[in-house]
Amino acid sequence: MASGIALMTQGKVQQEAASEAELLSAKVGKGVIRLRDGEKEWKAIYDRLYALGQIRSVTHNGSVVVERIGSVTKARLNEEGRVVPPTGFLGGAIDLRFMMDKWRSGFALEQADQYGKVQYSLQFYDHTGTAVNKIFLDNNQAVPAFRKLVVDFKAPVQRVVFKAEPLPHKTGAKPVTTEDVKELKLSWSELTDVHDFGRLLKDLGISREQSFELIGTDAAYKIAPRAVHVLFDEAAKSGQPLLVFVSNPGIIQIYGGKVEQATAAGDWYQVQAPDFRMALRKAGIARGWVVKRPARDGMITSVEFYDANGDQIINIFSRREKNTEETAVWRKIVAGLEHAS
Repeated sequence: MASGIALMTQGKVQQEAASEAELLSAKVGKGVIRLRDGEKEWKAIYDRLYALGQIRSVTHNGSVVVERIGSVTKARLNEEGRVVPPTGFLGGAIDLRFMMDKWRSGFALEQADQYGKVQYSLQFYDHTGTAVNKIFLDNNQAVPAFRKLVVDFKAPVQRVVFKAEPLPHKTGAKPVTTEDVKELKLSWSELTDVHDFGRLLKDLGISREQSFELIGTDAAYKIAPRAVHVLFDEAAKSGQPLLVFVSNPGIIQIYGGKVEQATAAGDWYQVQAPDFRMALRKAGIARGWVVKRPARDGMITSVEFYDANGDQIINIFSRREKNTEETAVWRKIVAGLEHAS
């Protein structure tokens, strides 16, 4: 069965004048069904994916495509109404964080691939017509459940023209004052949880890369694009578990575990583990950063890579148990990245 990884790395994803969603919209009625729109509907669809058994979740951002195979358990909520890990899409084999306010449309596909095998998938797109997330059925037993799900969420009006919107204009970097830098350094030193970092940036009104440029090389320094291959290769050799975040404006897909193989193949770096595959387009990686932030459990080191537009394409941490420090193996791997070229 052809995968998102295979299609991209074999050069079968072409740059079209029309967006992917526009092309799919034109095929409605020919193996393509438009699903009902809206965050409530999309959430309800994902809430029922546990009934499909083994599935494949594919997320990409133009520079990285990640594919994870697994099953999902029915989401269980705590007293506050939050999903309890590892149920639903929180902390399990398929680990996703949704920003559905950025979504626009969804489609169900029942079409033959290049080998003549029928693929069943749910595909969701943002306002630019770019894919946010694709879910492929990875077993034949759940075809009736897939079709029932599609019937339940089929849009009442099928023939709707999808008109892609242009990418939103990116504002320039905010001019930074001496006081901003002082506040950044003080707030950075007082961090106790990496999840507070986003709020820190929001309060200061600066981007991630701006903060890295300003904080000083003891806390953040640049590394070459090729360092991403070195990192995954060393992690595979050493057995160091990783926590990998691949995001686009509408979703974050997370992989936690070991990788078994990292190779350079043509225009791509490829990474594999059981039920996990990822490909990184070499030309899409402009630069990387090693970032060190304090936390309750000691220093947390992340390795982040960005494209030429300044968008983060992948973020990598050491996978560790709660209330434990990073391993010496991880810190050794990171220290070696400074010399990758």
